[in-house]
Amino acid sequence: ACGGIAMMRLAVFESVGRFREELIAGEEPELCVRIRAQGWQVWRLAAPMAWHDAAMTRFGQWWRRSKRAGHAFAEGAALQGRSPERHWVAETRRTLVWGLVLPLAILGAAAWQPLFGLAALAYPLQWLRLVRRGGLEWGTFSLLGKIAEAQGVLGYWAGRLTGRRRGLIEYK
Repeated sequence: ACGGIAMMRLAVFESVGRFREELIAGEEPELCVRIRAQGWQVWRLAAPMAWHDAAMTRFGQWWRRSKRAGHAFAEGAALQGRSPERHWVAETRRTLVWGLVLPLAILGAAAWQPLFGLAALAYPLQWLRLVRRGGLEWGTFSLLGKIAEAQGVLGYWAGRLTGRRRGLIEYK
């Protein structure tokens, strides 16, 4: 997928219907799914093209942005999850497992049988794996962000089931 800074052929952009205006996040990756579905290729340069300063200085801003990412995962999977690419299906599943299912299972199991609370060890083990892969800060916030992302996924589906569209999730 491309990021927010991209160059593309106008004819291709128009042939796939441009950006979906109803999406509140994840517009570029979803657009790229439709571009590839029409037989075009999306190329990414290995060199950074621009610096994106999200201007986030507070935890609450980061949390809202993570929530927005979860919403984007769920909506992208709902729109394009059945495509051969299975767009954002794995990300949505991972978010729900680590941010919702496992925490609820641990709480429920620990209340029923305290020994099952040992399942909570999955979190430090996952944290160690992520820290080894991307460093302390990245690993910590990647794991913690799953809870916020799960809120975004649930928010998307709640809105879809009740027929209420979610407005933009501002984080700045």
